[in-house]
Amino acid sequence: MRMSELEEYQRRITAAMDRMAKGLDQLNAAPAEPDEDIVQALEDERQANAQLTDRVKTLKESHQDELTALRDQMEFNNDRVTQLDMDVQRLRQANEQLSAACEQLRLANAEGLADPKLIDTAVIAELESLRATRAIEMAEIDAVLTALAPLVEDGEPEPEAPAEDDRAQEEPKSGGAD
Repeated sequence: MRMSELEEYQRRITAAMDRMAKGLDQLNAAPAEPDEDIVQALEDERQANAQLTDRVKTLKESHQDELTALRDQMEFNNDRVTQLDMDVQRLRQANEQLSAACEQLRLANAEGLADPKLIDTAVIAELESLRATRAIEMAEIDAVLTALAPLVEDGEPEPEAPAEDDRAQEEPKSGGAD
């Protein structure tokens, strides 16, 4: 290589480095503007994220409300079961008293002794047994009604009344023809 070739290469390298420096200066001087599509996509994602965050918050609140309602219902049902258990115990006790009074009446009747006090005791025991049975039945009915109440509130609408009246009017016509 000759000296003139080396000088030519040096000149070319220096020129290239100058161009690179100018290019870097231009890049540093002018801030890069983001692509509009990217900016729009970012904004869309932010909105979607905000909507999802709101939805999650709503679901959590709804879940918490449902959980609270279920806990309240469970507590209410536990109280009802406790009351029902007490009524069953009362019924068992009344039935034991009734059985004892009836046995005493049978024995007194077999001996030919009609004791009005025994008859009164038997009637009182029978009355207490009937009251306890009624209390249990009322508790069972109340439990059924309570269980059905949410179904009735959230249930399907009842069929229209005129349609039932039309069918009721048609039945006598077909029944008379037989």
